[in-house]
Amino acid sequence: MVLDKIDSTMLEARRRVSSGSGPSWIFAHIQLAGKGRRGRAWVDPIGNFACTCVFFPDRTIDEYALSSFTAALSLCDCLSDFTESSAQVSIKWPNDILLNQKKVAGILLETIAVGKNKIALSIGFGVNLLSYPEASELEESAFSPTSILTETGVAIDPIELLNKLAVNFSKYEGTLQDKGFTELRSLLMDRIHGIGSQIIVRTTNETLSGVFSDINMDGHLILKAGRTKRAIAAADVYFD
Repeated sequence: MVLDKIDSTMLEARRRVSSGSGPSWIFAHIQLAGKGRRGRAWVDPIGNFACTCVFFPDRTIDEYALSSFTAALSLCDCLSDFTESSAQVSIKWPNDILLNQKKVAGILLETIAVGKNKIALSIGFGVNLLSYPEASELEESAFSPTSILTETGVAIDPIELLNKLAVNFSKYEGTLQDKGFTELRSLLMDRIHGIGSQIIVRTTNETLSGVFSDINMDGHLILKAGRTKRAIAAADVYFD
């Protein structure tokens, strides 16, 4: 589904989701009220990319978060292909996309209750194709923003990106479904940013520091502080 203008593709997914198996894709040329992690505003002027995929993963709800990695790998591959590897594309755990170590895209996961017994997963993609927010609009210590055009000189057609993203996402979801996270993780580790780096991790309840040592088989970040290792399921990560 391609829309000219919408408040949010994530909100539209909630309005339109049914009990079908999907996946369904919702794209908007202009998104007026997009949101990122923790309710932060995500601005999508015309020429940038905003879409949501909604579907019913065939796995337990505890494993739904693994789709953040299928989404990140799918988008990572798209941007690498469109830019013909003229720039370094990487994944900042769990699901931001970096271009030359600057933030160019974000991915957001939400669950949607459908009736009494079904839970859909909604995945929002936002990509700075042409423009990007001012650094002053971002929180302190966040990666500097950029756009594909600014960084590489490549102009990507949003609909072409949508079509390629849907194909890649289907492929990686198939890998996760058929072979589990083990194979997906090996692909992810080749793309992940900052393994071995000193980081600060902010969860909803605490702030921790240590070394980003690994990603475990649940997709959790492993934080090493001295002799202690701790698995982090969800957090904001900042690099020193």
